[in-house]
Amino acid sequence: MQFMAIIISADEIKKQIQGYNPNEAERFHRQSAKQADKMFEYELKHAKYKKAILMNGGTASGKTEFLSEYLRDIDAIVFDGTLPTEKGAEIKIKKILKTKKKPIIYSVLPDDLNRAFIAFLHRDRKFSDKHFYRTHSGSRKTLLWVGENYPEVEIKIFESSYSEKQDMIFREIILKNQEQKVEFLKEIQYNEDEIVKIIMNYDKENSTKKKSK
Repeated sequence: MQFMAIIISADEIKKQIQGYNPNEAERFHRQSAKQADKMFEYELKHAKYKKAILMNGGTASGKTEFLSEYLRDIDAIVFDGTLPTEKGAEIKIKKILKTKKKPIIYSVLPDDLNRAFIAFLHRDRKFSDKHFYRTHSGSRKTLLWVGENYPEVEIKIFESSYSEKQDMIFREIILKNQEQKVEFLKEIQYNEDEIVKIIMNYDKENSTKKKSK
C-alpha cells in the first residue's frame, strides 16, 4: 500500500493568497503561517497517521528538498517550517501529544551558512536579510530547547551540502544518546549578530580576492 504524507507548508499557502507576489513574500508570511497552523491542527485531529513531523532549520537550508526526496511518501503529517521559536515548538508538540501521535523533528543544517545565504538571495520568494539571520539562529535555539525539555521527542539531524555535480545531498548526523545530542546542539548555536558577522566576513574576503586579481 502506497502512503502519501500530508504536507503543510506556509510557503505553498502563500501562493493561494489573493494578491500574492513572490517579490513581497515577507508581507504575506504571517497570514500564511496562521493558515498553516490551522491546517496542522485540523489534520492532527482528523488524519489517521500516527506520526507528526516538524521540519526545523533556517531558511534556504534545504528542508524542502529533503522533504521532497525522503518524506513525501511516508505515512505522516509533515509541517514544513523553520520552527524558529521555543513557544511555537512547545504549542505544536503539546498538540501532537494531545492527539496521541508521535512527534518527530527533522532538522536540516547547511554545511556552510554563506552558501545558504547565497541560495537565500537567489530564491524567487524575497525576504529581508533579517529573516535569514532570525530563522537560522532561532531554529537552532529551538532545537536545543526541545532536546533539553522534551527528551521523548525524537530528533533527527541532517547536514545539507552540494556534490561536485552541484546536486544537493544530505548526511545524517548520528549521535549515540540524548546527552550527546544536547551537547552537539549546544556547539552549533549562533545568535543573529554572530551570523551577520559570518556573512559580512565572507563578503569582505571575496571582495578582497576579486580586487587582488
